[in-house]
Amino acid sequence: MMYGRSPILPFDHQDTNVTLSYDTEHVKKLNQFLSNLDKQAKCNIIKHQEQYKQHYNRNRSNPVYNIGDLVLVKTLNIRYKFDLRYEGPFKIIKTNYGKNIYHSTC
Repeated sequence: MMYGRSPILPFDHQDTNVTLSYDTEHVKKLNQFLSNLDKQAKCNIIKHQEQYKQHYNRNRSNPVYNIGDLVLVKTLNIRYKFDLRYEGPFKIIKTNYGKNIYHSTC
């Protein structure tokens, strides 16, 4: 079919006389090199995560609310452009380990 020759197809039986050498020392060096690259990559990831954390937390402040303060609460599931983004004002009536309990003043 192919200009008088029969084609060699991928599923045809291959010659078994071809062998590859297996150098154990080269394999050990390659495994050691790859493990060192893996350790170095993990260290770089941790270092950059710390840098991102410091950069993000640079201007972050944790607000402290006292009982009697008036606050606005962010509205979840805003669907339209002109929906209200915040509800309130609400008066804080109780604080509970960083979680605040609100009471409507409207």
